Amino acid sequence: MKPLMIVSDLDGTLLDSTGGISERTRAAVQAVQKAGHTFVMASARPVRDVRPIAEALGHMAIAVCSNGAISYDYAREAVVNHHPMAQDVAAEVIAVLRRRFPGVRLGCERWPDLLLEPGFDLDPALAGEARRVRSLEEELDGRGLSKLIVQTGGSAHDYYRAVAEALPGRCTVTVSTPAFCEITRTGVTKATTLDLLAVQLELSAEQVVAFGDMPNDLPMLRWAGRSVAMANAHPDVLAAADETTLSNDEDGVARWLEDLLAQPRRTPPERGSTSHRTARLVEERPWT
Repeated sequence: MKPLMIVSDLDGTLLDSTGGISERTRAAVQAVQKAGHTFVMASARPVRDVRPIAEALGHMAIAVCSNGAISYDYAREAVVNHHPMAQDVAAEVIAVLRRRFPGVRLGCERWPDLLLEPGFDLDPALAGEARRVRSLEEELDGRGLSKLIVQTGGSAHDYYRAVAEALPGRCTVTVSTPAFCEITRTGVTKATTLDLLAVQLELSAEQVVAFGDMPNDLPMLRWAGRSVAMANAHPDVLAAADETTLSNDEDGVARWLEDLLAQPRRTPPERGSTSHRTARLVEERPWT
């Protein structure tokens, strides 16, 4: 079997509904690495929130965080790639959001900090290190924003499309949780940052297997040679993926990986084969 890059989202995918990692999942991740494959975590979570998961897996390696805005090497404690939204773009986006969504609550990842405006409702487990600020406009200081997070009335699954329509061409808008939608620099997704990593590893997209469950995973799933949706995935993800595994609470990723090791025929098809989807993602790479 050719070596693969195996990429997994975290919440709703590799992690169970309590946010935990089962022993079966831990063993499966270690087994594919022992077999010579590369395992990569790709999450909307920031670097600090991925760290305890990396530690629990015993996998202190490179992870793609903040929906691709930053990748981090936990073994070297170093940023590998960082693609922040420029200050002038961030200021323009914030102004549009204020006009379009009165009362909107904003937050941002500005490496390495989390900033939240008053009233932004975030799980205390994730907001413990946040700094509350009066407004994001007052905090723009030239460093740019890794990720802007937007919260208004209702579920983000309902309003993220309206946010995207209000910002055509200015940035990338997606969603991974009902609590808020997420905005990154134009062209920055999990897929674009994973593509950079694959090049560094001398692997093609056809040698990538990707697992996901939410719309923010769609670029990654469309780019990968083999895409696998969780049974609990968003309908758009289920429709886009090549196949579906069991839910995150049923160790769906672990079971698929166990089957991969037992049945080498499940290796993703070669480039140009009739079973490989030809319409792969081509993303703008504004940082090149």
